[in-house]
Amino acid sequence: MKPLFVGVDLGTSSVKVGLFDPSGHVVHLVRASYPLYAPQPGWAEQDPNDWWLAVTSALEQILSDVDPADVAAVGLSGQCPGHVLIAGDGTPLGRAIIWSDQRAVVEASWLAEHMSRDQAREWVGCDSVADVTQTPTRLLWIQRHQPDQWRLAQAVLQPKDFVGRLLTGQCATDHNSAYGMVNSESRLYHPQYLEFLGVDEQRLPAVLAPTDITGHVTPEAAAATHLVAGTPVVTGTIDAWCDIIGCGGTTPGQAVDAAGTSEIVALIDRRPDGGCQSDVGTAQGVFATRLLDDLCWIGGPMYAGGGTLLWWQQCFCQGSDLDNLATEAADPEPRPDDPLFLPYLRGERAPVWDIKARGAFIGLAPHHNRGHCTRAVYEGLAFAVRDILQRCQNATGIKAASLRVSGGSSRSAVWNQIKADVTGLRVQPMLVSDAGCLGAAMLAALGTKSFSDVGHAARAMVHPATEYQPRLHYEAVHNVRFDIWRKIYPALKPLFS
Repeated sequence: MKPLFVGVDLGTSSVKVGLFDPSGHVVHLVRASYPLYAPQPGWAEQDPNDWWLAVTSALEQILSDVDPADVAAVGLSGQCPGHVLIAGDGTPLGRAIIWSDQRAVVEASWLAEHMSRDQAREWVGCDSVADVTQTPTRLLWIQRHQPDQWRLAQAVLQPKDFVGRLLTGQCATDHNSAYGMVNSESRLYHPQYLEFLGVDEQRLPAVLAPTDITGHVTPEAAAATHLVAGTPVVTGTIDAWCDIIGCGGTTPGQAVDAAGTSEIVALIDRRPDGGCQSDVGTAQGVFATRLLDDLCWIGGPMYAGGGTLLWWQQCFCQGSDLDNLATEAADPEPRPDDPLFLPYLRGERAPVWDIKARGAFIGLAPHHNRGHCTRAVYEGLAFAVRDILQRCQNATGIKAASLRVSGGSSRSAVWNQIKADVTGLRVQPMLVSDAGCLGAAMLAALGTKSFSDVGHAARAMVHPATEYQPRLHYEAVHNVRFDIWRKIYPALKPLFS
């Protein structure tokens, strides 16, 4: 019997748990959803107990028709950064603050004022960690606003690592998820930095590689999940990294668009010397970071994505489902004077890094209808992807060969075609659209030495479903429109601030 690998991908709206064979074939895949809480404007929280209930339910379902003893390993992927405070027995001390939360504005400003660039480089290997979503600002906020929880906390974990703790009894994370807390080169906590933040290292998880084994399934976890006690659990990494791996982003020049509620755009590079400085591309609004081994990716996360289209549907297209919207978007051919849409509804991360930015329609005229605006939303998101890719190419000198897409949006033929037309690249949706789940399973396979390296795993387990060619007769009009689109944010920025 061939070994089977489980991938657990803990997302924002649901967990995807998949069972895969060594060829990447989906034996069984289950999604289980859970709520998101926003008790105040700018806040975003989830209940870690909801995650665990969803994970155990999904594991029970995928293992119902197979022998659990055939599972060689479990790999973890998850939304990041998120922060779970747990008691000594693993019980969460309240809700988790998740990646999209923007409450720590004052703390981010304090860090920017009190932590110099030289200190940041020495302590964590980058220029700054003064961002409202990052772990240092969140920990400062918790200490100031939730002192009772902070006093009782025995550990601070990322979402996937909370699941790992309940599966294995061990507190561990990977060096990608520990960004902003460990030095990116040494992968160690700096004592002076922790003293500066007022954080005891004993509360922080051990830092491992994504392919290291965190621990093994405990008897208690086995009873809750139907996994066999003793099954290895591989540490895994951030969902964006797993998406890239699950799309086969393992060769230089491969571009990836993980198109979920928000999107993450990446271009793969190889740095055999081990150098993958985070400030590569900083001037372009993107960054470089290690993927696995000597592979790096340069790019960045967006707030915009499928959630933007959902906003458009719920606010202005009630009664129309997403298929109807896709039909609307495909109907009008692009023209230079059609409206343009800036998709920065909730601020934006890459490439502008401005939480005050907002969305905008530009160029509306009496002859434009809802179809034109719907297409503008699709195009605006595609322009955002092209914008990041161009900046990546400018920073590295590497030309993208094709664009592999995953996530829920990759199932839309219209959106894939628009992305091909706008970027000028061949767009390849993946056979397994839940690429983060597959990527986590691939890390499980690598962690148990089923493949020699990530390239070997990708050749065996990753397969494009089809391919969309750019329609060259639209190239000129898209180039004109993109040049105008890139001027919208700089023109409106003074109004946002």
